[in-house]
This record gives sequence, C-alpha cells and structure tokens, in this order.
Amino acid sequence: MSSGQAGSDPAAAAAATVAALPPLDKMSLVAIWIETVLYGINIVVYGGAFYVLFRKRGSLTQRCLLGASTLLFAIATAHVGVSLRQLVEAFTNPAVTAIPGGSSLFFLNQTDGLVAAGQILYLVDVLVQDLVLIWRLYAVMNMDWRVPILPLCLEVINQTTAFYTIVKFFQGTPLEDSRLRRFGILNWSLHLIINIGVTAAIAGKIWWQGRRTVHARGHNAYAGVAFTIMESGVLFAGATIVLFALYIDPSTGTDALVGVNPVAQLATLSPLLIIARVGFGLTHGGTRSKATVGSSAHSSGGRYGQHSGPEPVRIDINRTQVTDNPSSDFYAMRVVKALSDKDAESA
Repeated sequence: MSSGQAGSDPAAAAAATVAALPPLDKMSLVAIWIETVLYGINIVVYGGAFYVLFRKRGSLTQRCLLGASTLLFAIATAHVGVSLRQLVEAFTNPAVTAIPGGSSLFFLNQTDGLVAAGQILYLVDVLVQDLVLIWRLYAVMNMDWRVPILPLCLEVINQTTAFYTIVKFFQGTPLEDSRLRRFGILNWSLHLIINIGVTAAIAGKIWWQGRRTVHARGHNAYAGVAFTIMESGVLFAGATIVLFALYIDPSTGTDALVGVNPVAQLATLSPLLIIARVGFGLTHGGTRSKATVGSSAHSSGGRYGQHSGPEPVRIDINRTQVTDNPSSDFYAMRVVKALSDKDAESA
C-alpha cells in the first residue's frame, strides 16, 4: 500500500495513532476504578461532615459550610457518574469497539461531550474547594477584607485560563498545541500556588495563635488542628503536583488528563476531611481530643476544633486568643475575654 493510500485509509490512520499512544483504555479503566473507591470514601466523610455541621445549622457559618460541602459532594457524584458513562461508551459501544484501539482513541478525543463534561466538573469542583479555602483564610485572619484579595485575583486568572483551554480542546485544538500547553502549565502553577499557599497560611495562623496557650497549658493547644489541616490539604496538593509533573513533559501529557478522574474526588475529600476530623476531635497524632470549657472563658466568636487540656485556659483580658467553646461556630477567630468580672476584680 502506498503512503497516499495509507493516508486515505481511516483504519490505517487510526492504527498508526494508537500505536503511538500509551494504553489509554487500560489507564482510564484503572483511574476510574480508583475514582470509584475514593467516591466511596467521600460518601462516608460527607456523612460525618454533614452530621457535624447539621447539629449547629442555625448559624450562618454552619449553613454556608453545609451548603458548600453538599455542593462539593454533588459535583463529585456527577463526576463519577460521567466517568462510569465514559467506560460504558468506550468498551460497549459498537461504533467505538469496531475500530482497532477505539477505546484508547475515545479517551483521547477531547471533543467528546463526556470528556469535556468531566473536565468542566473537575474545574468547578476545584473552584468551590478553592473558594472555601480562601474563605477559611479570611476567617482566621480576623475577617480582614484585604487578606483574600490576592488569592481571589489568582483564582480568577486560574479559572479563566482553565476554561479557555477546555473550550479550545473541545473545538478540536490538538493536545500538542504549544499555546494551550503554556496556558495549561500556567493553570497548574497557579492552582498549586493558591492551594499550598492558602493552606499553609491558615495552618500557620492557627499554630501561631496556639503558641499563646503554652504558658497556661504547657503545650500548643492548637498545633494538632494546624497539622490536621496540613495533612488533609496535602492529599489534593500532592496529587496535583504529580499531575503537573506529568503534564509539563510532552511525552506524558495525556497521562495527566487520565489522572484527573481520581484527583477530582480528592478535590472534594480534602475540605470534607478537615470538617469531619476537626468536628469529631480527630486531630493530628491519632488521638481523640476533648473540649475543655470553663466558667472563666467565654467567646463571641468561633472555634477551629476541640482540644484537651488539664484545666480551662485562663488568659489576660487584653489577650487575643482562639477559643475552643463548643457552642460557637467553626472557622472564626475572635477576641476572647477569659476572665470574669469577679476574677478581674480579685486580680
């Protein structure tokens, strides 16, 4: 067969394309299987987070977090549904399976509606997760409106470039397009900066505030919560780093697109895990902490978790401190007046 004949034969062209590809059919099958496992974990963790938040749903903070958690779980459910539908199409549709290597070509085709829907759901999931993360930063920084400006600006750029890239791929632009690759690298970079930077800032602020309890309790009462936030956040950040490393290498760029499937579930799991662990007192170290509340402490704000201690924290009335009052809201930090009027008079 001449080269001209080979170029005009769709079957030969498809075979040549498949021969140059990694086994996308097997890779996608494994990736979606892992996604279903992670979705099962999300069901359990969402149930725990829902229980924690539903108990105090009268608070605006609780209602907002409950709504955001439910939205994240709904997106994760939709994404796993799209992924399972992709498997059905790729391995049972006669129009796909009749072509040699058709299943791999199906997952490579970025103009397919199911592929585009899965990527859009992933971006929306990441957007909601980032907004929840930025809001936490705003809360722990004493509601200073200047704090979230930079993360929000980076998020706008991040989402704009990401949606632009998906639209161009859906319109038929090849994955090897150099301009879209630059947009993709910018998108992954910004996402890592936002996720890692904001998570580290939240954990650092909580740990720093906890240092003020050392003189009363002999240890940093909020170090466990700070480490818990870092541990839960590193799941998604670590997976994103792996995808980014795959994407920047042209020879493994398609592998990164396959890996988006399980990582989409991690985008939901990470914030839900923080709520569930902190809400149930399952903080860093593998021990269940217990709230310590005394008559000498009261709060007009919120808490970040429950902590153990030999006795209630007694802090000077002019000291700014995080409180662990169980009747208050999550993720807010306010000034605590730790001495009662009687104690202040005796002092």
